[in-house]
Amino acid sequence: MAQFKVRTRDKTDPKSKPRVYFTCHFDDFERYFDKICSDIFATHDVAIYYTSNMSEPFDEENMAVDLGQMNLFAVPVSLRLLTEPNRAMQTDIAFAKELNIPILPFMMDSGIDVLYSRPENFGQRQYLSPLSADSTEMRYEDKLKKHLEAVLISDEMARRVRAAFDAYIFLSYRKKDRRFANDLMRIIHNIPECRDIAVWYDEFLTPGESFAENIRQAMDNSRLFAMIVTPSLLEQGNYVMTEEYPLARKKGMDILPTEMAKTDFSALSRSFEGITRPVRTDDICFKESLLRTLVGLAKRENDGDTEHNFLIGLAYLDGIDVEVDSARGISLISSAAEDGLPEAMEYLFHLYFEGNRVAQDYDKAAKLATRIYDFYTKTYGEEHEKTAEWLNLLGLTYSESTQYDKAVEYQKKAYNLYLKLYGKKHPNSITALENLSVTYGYLGDFDRAVGMQANAYARNAELLGDNHPSTIRAMNHLGQLYVKEGKDAESAFDFTEGAYYLRCEVLGEEHPHTLESLNNIAMAYHIFGNPTKAAEHGERLCEIAERTLGEDNSRTLLYMSNLAVVYQKLNNIKKMTEILEKVCDRWQRSGQENHPHALLATYNLVNAYYSSLKLKRAFELCDSLYTRQLKIFGADHPETKSYLTLLRSLCISRLNFKRWAELSGALDGIK
Repeated sequence: MAQFKVRTRDKTDPKSKPRVYFTCHFDDFERYFDKICSDIFATHDVAIYYTSNMSEPFDEENMAVDLGQMNLFAVPVSLRLLTEPNRAMQTDIAFAKELNIPILPFMMDSGIDVLYSRPENFGQRQYLSPLSADSTEMRYEDKLKKHLEAVLISDEMARRVRAAFDAYIFLSYRKKDRRFANDLMRIIHNIPECRDIAVWYDEFLTPGESFAENIRQAMDNSRLFAMIVTPSLLEQGNYVMTEEYPLARKKGMDILPTEMAKTDFSALSRSFEGITRPVRTDDICFKESLLRTLVGLAKRENDGDTEHNFLIGLAYLDGIDVEVDSARGISLISSAAEDGLPEAMEYLFHLYFEGNRVAQDYDKAAKLATRIYDFYTKTYGEEHEKTAEWLNLLGLTYSESTQYDKAVEYQKKAYNLYLKLYGKKHPNSITALENLSVTYGYLGDFDRAVGMQANAYARNAELLGDNHPSTIRAMNHLGQLYVKEGKDAESAFDFTEGAYYLRCEVLGEEHPHTLESLNNIAMAYHIFGNPTKAAEHGERLCEIAERTLGEDNSRTLLYMSNLAVVYQKLNNIKKMTEILEKVCDRWQRSGQENHPHALLATYNLVNAYYSSLKLKRAFELCDSLYTRQLKIFGADHPETKSYLTLLRSLCISRLNFKRWAELSGALDGIK
C-alpha cells in the first residue's frame, strides 16, 4: 500500500506548514517531482506530501482522511496522464474534485488542451505552464506565486487563526489509527461548546528529535490529553506507550482515554500504568468528562464576534489545528461576510472565483465583488485605491465568465479611476489598459484592442525603458495583435521583429523566448503571403532549436512541423516530406508518437506522400493514424473527421471499396 512521504524546504519540520499533495502518472515522477518542488519552495514554505511509488494503491481506510487534509493538489499534466490508466487521475484527482480541494495543474506537454479540457479530466480549470515560451503572458514564476497566495494561508494569517482558539487538546494515537483520530476530532467539535477548541495532532510526522520537542511543547500548551484506544495500543514499544502517555502523566495532565475499537482493558492497564477505564464516544460519560475538563475554557461570548467566527472558519476550511470541515468553514466565513466583514467578503470572493473548497461560481463571485466595491465606495469614496481594485476585479470576473460587454464596462471605469489616482504612467494604469485591450480582442474589436495595446506599450517603454521584460512583452503582444488583425503587415513586422531583436540583445538568440519571437516572425511572413521569407526564418529557427533545445524536444519538433507547412506552400513537396519524416521518427523515438502534434505531423506526411503519388505508404500511414486518433480522442474530435476523410479518399486510390463503404458509414455517424 502507498505510504506518505514529505519534503520541505531545507528539510525543516512540516508541522503547521500548508499541505501540498503531489500526484502524477507513475512514469512522470522522476521527470517532474524535483522541479515542481523547487518551483513551489522558491515562493512558499510548505510541506509537500507524496508517495514515491505512484502506481501503488492507497490504504482505503486512511486515504480519505489523509488526502482530505490537503490544502492543494499539485499535478504535472502529460499526455500519458490523460490517456493511460493511472492512480493520479482515477483516484487522487477524482477525490480532490469531489471535495473541491484546490488543484494546480502544471502543463508539461504542449498541444493536449483538447484532452485536458474534457469534463472527466480538468475541464475549464486553468493551468500553469513551466515550459511556456509565450512571452505575452505573465511570467510563470509570478503566476505560480499569485496562485499559491490565493490558495494557501499566509504565516501571519495562520498565527491569527491559532490565537483565536479558546484552548488546545493534545490528541494521542497510533499511525494506523489515523482514521479514528479524524472521527474523534469531528465528534469533539460537534459538541457546540467545543467548536473553538483546537486539537494538536502529529499529522504525518516521523518520530525524531524535532518531533519529540514538538510533542513536549504541544503538551505544555494543552489542557487535556485525549488518547485513542484501540487494540493497536497493546503492541509493545509503540510511541504512545513509551513516550506520550508517560509524559502526560509526568506533567499531571488530565487524561481522557477514548475507546474507538473494542480493546481488552486488563491488557491495556498492564501496559499503561494508572489508566482509567476508557469511555466510548456514544457514552454520555464522554461528553461529561470532556466538558468537565474544559469547563471555563470555551468562551461563548466569542460566538457573536464576526472576526472571531471568520478566523475559526478559516481554521476548519484549511485544517489549521482542527480537522478539515469545508462545510463548517464555508458556513462560518459566509456568516461573517453576511455581517459585512470586508475581510470575509474578500476571502469568500476568491473562493468562488478560484473554485477552492467550493464549486467555482462566477455569478456568486460577481455578486460578492459588487458588494465589496459598494462597501469601499461608501467607506472611502469613489476615488480610492480599494475602490479601483474591486472595480478591476469585478471586470475580471465578468471577463472570465465571458460576459465581455459587462467586463468592458467595469474595466473602463477601473482604468479611468487608475488614471485619476496614479496617472497614465503608473503600472496599475498600464495593466488596466492592457486588460481592456485583451477584452476588446475577445469581442473581435481589433482596432480598439490594437490601439490600447499600442498605448500600453508606449507607456511601458517610457516608464521602464525599451529593454525591460514588461516592455518587450507588450511589444510582442502588439505585434501578435497586428498579425491576428491581418490588415497592417508593416506594423506586424515592426513589432514582432522589434521584440525579437530586443530579446537577442537582452536574453541572447538561443533563449526560449527569443526562439518563440523568431517563430512569430516566420509565422507572420507565412500569414502575410511571403513563404520564401517564412522558410528562411524557419530554417534558422530549427537549426538553433535542434542545437539548444535538442532534436527530440517538443518545441523543436513543432517548429520543424511549421517549417514543413511553409515548404508545402512553396510546392516543395520533397523538402516537406524530408522534414516530416524526421519529425515523425523523432516523436516515435521519444515515445510520444500519440502526442497531438505528432498525429498532426503524421497527417501532413500522409498528404505529402499522397501528393507524391506514394499511395501505398500514404494509405498504410493514414490507416495507422486514424486508428490512433480514434482511440485517444474519439470519433467527435475535429481532427478525427479530417483523418477519416483522407483515409476514405485513399481507399478509392487503392480500389478498396469495402473499406471505403465502412468508413463512409463511420463518417455519417460523426456529429
